[in-house]
Amino acid sequence: MGIPKTAAVIPAARIADVLRLSDERDQWLRRLLDAERAAYLSGHADGYRDGYERGARLLEASWPAVVSRLSGPTLAEVEARRWGPGGRAHFGDPRAGDYRGAA
Repeated sequence: MGIPKTAAVIPAARIADVLRLSDERDQWLRRLLDAERAAYLSGHADGYRDGYERGARLLEASWPAVVSRLSGPTLAEVEARRWGPGGRAHFGDPRAGDYRGAA
């Protein structure tokens, strides 16, 4: 099998230099990847924060228009309409104009 003719042959005296250079490049690559990872995570967090803030502003701007269509009588007004004056406890009480029988 032997060494392929296209492979570069490194003299034995330079192997230590090549290994040192390889270690230096590995460290550089690790630092670069760590910096890229930190930048990505920072950008990701900033993007989420900015998105939530923008969404909150849009919601605050559009919410009054949504709620205004839903506004209606209060619960107290609905209960008064349903049960009459005095609420549920006095629903069956006699009222003005009720039929009192034949005179």
